[in-house]
Amino acid sequence: MLTDLLNRLAGKRAVVIGDPIVDRYVFGTVDRVSPEAPVPVLKFDHTEVRRGGADNVAANLEALGLNVRTIFPPSEFWSVKSRYMVGGHQLLRVDRDQDGRCDAYKGWMIAQEIQLADVVVLSDYAKGALTDHRCQQAITEAIVHGKPVVVDPKGPNWEKYRGASLICPNEREWKAHLTHGATRPVFRAVFVKRGEFGIDLLEDNQTARNHPARARAVFDVTGAGDTVVAVAAACLAAGGSLDAAARLANVAAGIVVGEVGTTAVDLVRLRSAVAGDSGDGEMDRLTLAKGWNEIKILGVPLCASCSRTAVSTCSTTGTPSCCGCASTCWTMALGR
Repeated sequence: MLTDLLNRLAGKRAVVIGDPIVDRYVFGTVDRVSPEAPVPVLKFDHTEVRRGGADNVAANLEALGLNVRTIFPPSEFWSVKSRYMVGGHQLLRVDRDQDGRCDAYKGWMIAQEIQLADVVVLSDYAKGALTDHRCQQAITEAIVHGKPVVVDPKGPNWEKYRGASLICPNEREWKAHLTHGATRPVFRAVFVKRGEFGIDLLEDNQTARNHPARARAVFDVTGAGDTVVAVAAACLAAGGSLDAAARLANVAAGIVVGEVGTTAVDLVRLRSAVAGDSGDGEMDRLTLAKGWNEIKILGVPLCASCSRTAVSTCSTTGTPSCCGCASTCWTMALGR
């Protein structure tokens, strides 16, 4: 069934509206501690620039074979996230946020683009592109023309998403939304992204159905939420069910968390992963949770000796270590 759905994705049309982000990665190596402070010294190797935020959603949709139109602010209004990396580990992130509340871009094309689309995606990173007016303009136009709308929300104001077909918050965002009680907007379907616990699907206020995570290893969760939103939108564009969308989204997310940085999952890799997934491939939950928490909460693993943030591996024992307790015997864990 999932293979048949994947075969229907190519050529479908999607419109992505939201906050694009430039994901900049600075890669290097570490072999010493700074004499100025107890921090590692990163020796520069190379820089990579990847598509992030709403642009990563567009990249994932394109990789799945969809024709994608984007309605973004001009590039000078894009925010930049710079991540400093050693192997697969993130040492530091520096954000340069831009105010995306710009009326000079293609807002006038929203109605025209939505009429031609099979699905509309609102990717909100709270940078200003998705104002209340712009969200409701897009959703209203989509409803008039019978197009599904998929939302990746940000912030407490979900009233601006009212009328969307599917909203995809993470677990923290969903719990915060529930605290608003009876005054909160109700959505026809919700994907709650729960990391190592997979995706909870709530449809028409029914009891949540859980679709377990399919990751075999967790390297970097950056962009996994974008992938879930993109795959869900692609499935709805092709007429797939919400359960099928949740299953495919879990498989796709399981691929991207196994790689470093924002990554788009193409149709070939997703087909291969689906073919190799018998449905009982759920990773041991404790192992998966450990990987997610190390990456998601701490950014890098913990030191085996002192539980501080690890920036290296001890060359003698092979265990993660920090510059404070094993500075005489460690080398960087490139490729871990």
